[in-house]
Formats: sequence, C-alpha cells, structure tokens
Amino acid sequence: MNPYYNLPLEQRRTQRLVDQYNADARVWKKLEPRRRARRKLLRKVLTRKLLKKLDLAEFAAERPAPDCIGEWIAS
Repeated sequence: MNPYYNLPLEQRRTQRLVDQYNADARVWKKLEPRRRARRKLLRKVLTRKLLKKLDLAEFAAERPAPDCIGEWIAS
C-alpha cells in the first residue's frame, strides 16, 4: 500500500522523509519530561556528554523500527 499515491513520483520520497522527521520530533517531545528529570537528578553525578548519550540511547530505543522494504524507483 502506498499512502502517497496522490503525489507525483518525485515528491513521494521527500514526503516520506518529512513524515519520518515529524514522527521523530513527536517521540523526542514525548521524552522531554524524562530528560528534564534525569538532568535535574543526575546533574552533579554525570557529565553533559554522558547525559546526552543517555538521551540519545533512550530516543533510539523509543523510535519505531525503520522500514526494511526498499523503495521501487521507476526509470
């Protein structure tokens, strides 16, 4: 099923990337309270780099798995 059937071929990939970016932004925003709490509690214990790594690891775990099916390109 192609959810972008109404778009021209050259715009479908761009729209898919935009949708993926928006989904990632929603996940990042959903995790914001946990990031703030972690930074408040562990500010003096962990460095900024380690806090950033924890944030990114949590984000990667919450992200949906990428679609494994390749895109067919008509030539």
